[in-house]
Amino acid sequence: MNKPILAEMHTHLIEKKVKPKDYWKAVLEKKLKIIAITEHVEYNPKKAYLDLKKIKPKNIILIPGMEAKTSAGHLIIFGKDESIYNVPDIQTINIPIEKALQRIKEYNLTASFAHPYGYKTDSTCSIIGEKKTKELLEKYEIGTEYYNGMLGSATSLIFKNKILKNTYNISDYLAKHKKLKFLNKAKIIEKKLYEISQETFMRVKNGITFSENAKYITAGSDAHYPRNIGMGVVELKKMPKNESDFLKMIEKREIKWAGPNKYLKNPISDVKKIEMLMGLKYLTKKKILKDKIKKPKKKKIKLIKDKFKSLLNKTKKVIKKVKKRG
Repeated sequence: MNKPILAEMHTHLIEKKVKPKDYWKAVLEKKLKIIAITEHVEYNPKKAYLDLKKIKPKNIILIPGMEAKTSAGHLIIFGKDESIYNVPDIQTINIPIEKALQRIKEYNLTASFAHPYGYKTDSTCSIIGEKKTKELLEKYEIGTEYYNGMLGSATSLIFKNKILKNTYNISDYLAKHKKLKFLNKAKIIEKKLYEISQETFMRVKNGITFSENAKYITAGSDAHYPRNIGMGVVELKKMPKNESDFLKMIEKREIKWAGPNKYLKNPISDVKKIEMLMGLKYLTKKKILKDKIKKPKKKKIKLIKDKFKSLLNKTKKVIKKVKKRG
């Protein structure tokens, strides 16, 4: 049986201060042949590319790229070499979407709308609507991200993490005891968790369906940590000769399939506690940051943690009282 030729097209390095050696270790472990570094424009994508290129393992193709922040959400941009980082305007925060797409066409770059139905604050269909997004796809002949590993793994956020799983199970337990004053709150918790899970599932489903409108598709993990690299991939029909050849194959849809990495034992990434807390905050926030990108403060993270702990402690106390009453 031939070994699969897998390409991962959405990763980050600098934002979470990942070491290049740890990045490449994950790439080798996941047996990826092509990988794109698409650091957010706020975090110096050229430096991310050059840092990785210095110690790039042999026989792996590294695609230079970035995740641009446009007026219509996030746009992943790929180039055949590091000259992509000299293209005017595309690294400007909140660049008008059509200006960005004009530059991409002018400089013969490859681009894809990141997570088109993803988060409300940075996804094209959520910001400008499906109709306008389709018009842009047709006018500029670009792609969409068929599968985003961060969204695809979001079920771990809701049901696999111990904190949320306990909260959900306790609320279910409390709901069965109709005399408890806590009943209404238990129902609200359960309802909110269910709504988030259904909404997240629909974001993934809609992104896959919507990609039928694109000239071509991409897929990636959107990994901010090494362990998540390779959770979203494109499988190719053959090994490309170089960066340029790979991008041509993508644009011509010369691929076998795209989606979660079915060759991994666990194609859905487990989410750690801190990622879960930040992910919940990200999934539910409504405002778009327009000027400065604010780094999450330790106090805010601690506040979210404390709220969850407080909720668990209260529900556990109620359960103990119920058991004592018999």
